[in-house]
Amino acid sequence: MTQAWYNIVVVGTDLTGLIYAALAARLGYRVAVVGQGARPNLYRRAGHTFARRPERFYGMASSPVVARVLGELSLAIEMKNRPHMIDPTLQVVLPGRRFDVSGHRKHWERELDRELPGAIEAADRFEGWARTATQRTNELLASEAVFPPGGMRGRALYKRSIEGIEDLVSPQAGVPWSLLGDAGLEAMVKATVTHLSGIAPDAASPLATARLWSHLRAGLYRIQGGLEELKAVFIRKIREQSSDYRPDDAISEVVVKRGKVRAVVLGERDESFGCELVVGNVEPRHFFQLFPREDREDEFHAQLTGVEPGGWFVTLNLGVDPKVIPRGMGPELVAVRDPGAPLVGGNCLWISRPGAAGPGAEGRPSPGVLQVTTIVPTRGPAPTMAATQRAVDEALGEVRRIVPWLDQHLEVVDVPAIVPDPGTGRPMLDPDELAPIYAAPRSQTLGVSAFSGATAYRNVLLASDLLFSGLGFEGVCLAALQTLHLTRRMVRLKSSLRSERTLS
Repeated sequence: MTQAWYNIVVVGTDLTGLIYAALAARLGYRVAVVGQGARPNLYRRAGHTFARRPERFYGMASSPVVARVLGELSLAIEMKNRPHMIDPTLQVVLPGRRFDVSGHRKHWERELDRELPGAIEAADRFEGWARTATQRTNELLASEAVFPPGGMRGRALYKRSIEGIEDLVSPQAGVPWSLLGDAGLEAMVKATVTHLSGIAPDAASPLATARLWSHLRAGLYRIQGGLEELKAVFIRKIREQSSDYRPDDAISEVVVKRGKVRAVVLGERDESFGCELVVGNVEPRHFFQLFPREDREDEFHAQLTGVEPGGWFVTLNLGVDPKVIPRGMGPELVAVRDPGAPLVGGNCLWISRPGAAGPGAEGRPSPGVLQVTTIVPTRGPAPTMAATQRAVDEALGEVRRIVPWLDQHLEVVDVPAIVPDPGTGRPMLDPDELAPIYAAPRSQTLGVSAFSGATAYRNVLLASDLLFSGLGFEGVCLAALQTLHLTRRMVRLKSSLRSERTLS
């Protein structure tokens, strides 16, 4: 017997699922969000507050997808004041060159003219292409089309929806890198896009590169309180609509009968919820481990297992005396040691100063924190400990090159993905603290997703931050909207008392 009943149960607290749950609750669905052992992004080590993963928000003023989410939840005014734009947007370090990527035209011209004389025209050509490509695809992403489509009718609709933009949605089309005409400029864009996307840059579509670069040029943002505060905004919206948020609970099993989930069981409480729809809002393979083996759709599970990353993001957190940080170091910095070499390991770093002073710095790590993101170039369900340690060592060596006196003021180095083995105390890998980079997108997903939101189960959907990871933060909002479109097709609200609210 079930102790409660919901239209929708969301398993996990990825930002995608929280946005989706808020949107669904606004439409009148009764929603329960179960924490499933989620870890907060901020944590403490050796007197420093660190973030497990980088927080890179963009598209606040340039993405119709982000604008639609905020508008539907009546957050447009609140989120207009809460984010704080970073200036300069980015600092780039290339061999013998260091310059700022600024939203101020004259500053941008001066920076390029100083370090790459004559490069402004090439940069303008590429940015003109990216801006045009973004405008050409805005309407498609803001529509109610679902990617990948389902059934013959859906595939026909997809084919019609991409008419005229086939050159942007196919990974085989290629990005016109020749417009840049300089290896340094090309490395700058490629390295930046690589760190913003969850799809390998050589496999992603031109649409992904164009949109990521256009949104970055429109501004990176800090949010007061960071990711946890942003999640709290959507959790508040969930609760305002009489739905439930249960962060401390975890589902131990889903009850499946004839290919359909009938209920979910909470482990420690010995309690179950009846539901019409279950939405996985954690890493997909972890989510489907909750399904009893005898009730699994084996072919679907095998396909899901075959979706393997081609690389992994790993985060290093450095606690230093703030005096060690060079005065001219930007709050966000991308470093490429050799533009001609693969952009992995120590050759391609994104260094953040998440606690840099500013109106959006409250509730963030302290000024003496450097967060370094690097890439472990290994394919498979998880990297090895040796490969991860090698990438960490290379990254530290590169940071020492950028900040020569680092070791004199270094207080702690913490890698969330490397933890002590409970039995032996020796270092071991925690794969949950790594972010995957998928080697190839799924067909008919615009080249930006390795997964489908629909599953082989009649009332189960996927909505984690990995769903449209090829578009970064904009992809989080797109995934929430896509999941909502599928929900409205699958679960019809029967109550005559609900208001007839629809998404504009």
